[in-house]
Amino acid sequence: MSAPTDTNLLSERVKALPGGEFLMMCYSCGTCTSKCMIQPKLDPNYNPRRLIREAVFEMEAEAFADTTTWLCSACDLCYPACPQKIHISGVINAVKALAVEQGWKNPNPSAVVDIFTCVACGMCVEVCPYQAVSLVETKVAGRGLIPVATVDPGKCMACGMCSAACRSTSISLPTRHHDKEIIADLWAFLAEEAA
Repeated sequence: MSAPTDTNLLSERVKALPGGEFLMMCYSCGTCTSKCMIQPKLDPNYNPRRLIREAVFEMEAEAFADTTTWLCSACDLCYPACPQKIHISGVINAVKALAVEQGWKNPNPSAVVDIFTCVACGMCVEVCPYQAVSLVETKVAGRGLIPVATVDPGKCMACGMCSAACRSTSISLPTRHHDKEIIADLWAFLAEEAA
């Protein structure tokens, strides 16, 4: 017979969410980070092992503020290499869901939509690899209630795919204002991967 669990504990709340059930199964071997594209490319502080430790040891504020919580794209490149066959992205996204529920915001930049020029073609929705963009009925001055692209900042990874695909140039990254820059970055990334 197992001891009763405290459902207020961060670890129990993480385990209660889909994907979070793997929290206690991780051996912290680091294989996931060896396969991860985020660590060397976006942030050297990205560390799923640290995030797991924070969740297991009830370090809620630290886990919610951790860059790892917000940077995992759930691409699952790490999954085939994991000796435990754990979807670490499920655990990370469970922590992220709890952080959003508690009112935490993604500290990273996300795509921004100009609702006055968006034509709701849906191209950005189709190309977003993170399902961060959706068409939502929005009240726009002078046009009434119309569908426009809306970005979920909790899911957006600021990859620029939406901006590159947008025919009306209505969606862009706040740090980049030129389509050519985004395309150049995408080509450079692909060239690095091929090398």
